[in-house]
Order: sequence, then structure tokens, then C-alpha cells
Amino acid sequence: MRATYQILHITDLHLCADAGQLLHGWPVEQAFQRVLAAALERTPAPDAIVLGGDLVDDGSLAGYQRLDATLAGLPCPVLAMAGNHDDPHRMAQTLVHAVVHERLQVGEWQLIALDGHLAGSDAGELGETQIARLDGWLAESDAPTLLCLHHPPADVGAAWIDAIGLRDRDRLAGVIERHPQVHALLCGHAHQAAALDFAGRACLVTPSTMRQFAPGARCFAQDDRRAPGYRSIQLSANQGVASTVERVPWRDHGCG
Repeated sequence: MRATYQILHITDLHLCADAGQLLHGWPVEQAFQRVLAAALERTPAPDAIVLGGDLVDDGSLAGYQRLDATLAGLPCPVLAMAGNHDDPHRMAQTLVHAVVHERLQVGEWQLIALDGHLAGSDAGELGETQIARLDGWLAESDAPTLLCLHHPPADVGAAWIDAIGLRDRDRLAGVIERHPQVHALLCGHAHQAAALDFAGRACLVTPSTMRQFAPGARCFAQDDRRAPGYRSIQLSANQGVASTVERVPWRDHGCG
């Protein structure tokens, strides 16, 4: 049994059908590749990479195909989930080099990816069927668990983001409270870093690989001072979870 397992959380890529397309002024493909390269330079042999949703902004087949080609060259398994901008069905069909909306075993740990996509809404919802499936998975195994979903189930403190969070957070909390083996939750969506509490567990929110949103803003506001980033997570044999947010300088946008 190893002492520590290393996980990389990379989220909110917002890729497009055209690899050269700018989205909100950002060359999103280039930004994602830069963050991924920086993460792998710092951690060349992670035990897993978690892709936290909003992977392809336009839900295009070409976007998922290009992403899957990148995943094929990675040195570790990949766990992926949909965000509000994704097409969950197309994503699951196309990302053949990832485990999508399922469980991934990493040593004695299990990582679980949930699908919070809610058609026609920027908010998220897991739904009764998926909540019941999660409850069943956790009843089957008391392995230490890292729960991964796109929408934070706890407020990040920015009113406009909190208004499009996870709708059925109370049902999720009920499941987590019944299963002490869930040690932490891992989320994206907010385009900022945050360390929250949800159902007595750490809820870690990871920055986007492209533009960042201003913490604490009542209405939509970008944070041009902070660069794109990712989260590096250490899962220890004594069931501890530790993490750091790593920023990747992006001088094209004056942030670093």
C-alpha cells in the first residue's frame, strides 16, 4: 500500500469545435493545453486526472474528439463529468479514454464522478435516480471516497454564481451524512478557488483553465488579476485529503 496518491483536478476548459476559436477573448484550447502541460511538468506521473466539467462549451462532437485525442496521450486514468455547458450523452460516447460519470479506483480510494447537467439551465441537479445510485455505491463499499461534481453544493459567496449552484444539495447532504467514508468533495463551475464546508466535509472548488470570476461579486464580474489554474490533491493512506491550487501565468491577459 502506498502512502500517498496524487490527483490533478482540471476543470472548466470551455473548448470549442474550432481549436483556434476565441471564447470571451480567450484562446481556450491553448489555455487548456498550457495548464495541462504545467500540471504534468510539476507532477509527471499522477495517479489520476479529474476533468471537472464544462469541458466543451458548445457541446460539439469535434471538441470532444479533440479532447479525447489529448486524453489518449496521458500517463494515467482520467475521470470526467459533465457541466452545464456540456452534452453529457455525446461526452460519454466520445471520451473513450476517460471514465465518465462512474467510479474510479485509485489504490484503496474510490473517486466518484456525478452528472449535474440540467438541460436548459446553468444550475445543476443530480436527480433522484443518481442520488439513489450514489447511496447504493457508498453502501457497497466503505473505501475512502472523493466525490466529484461540477456544481458546488455550497455557496461560494458570489451571489450570481450561488444562484446557479446545485439545486438538490439537501438530498446530496443526506447521503453524505450517512456515509462517513466520503472525505471531501471536488467541484468546478465557479471559475475561482474556494475551500468550503458541505455536510461536514471539505468542499474544494478549483479555478478554470481560462478566465476567472471575481470572488464575492453580486453580479457577473471577471477577475483579471488571477491566472488560470488547477488543483493538486494528495490522498493519503490514513485517509487524509490535502490540496494546493496552482496558477499558470497568462501574460496575454495581464495575469500571473
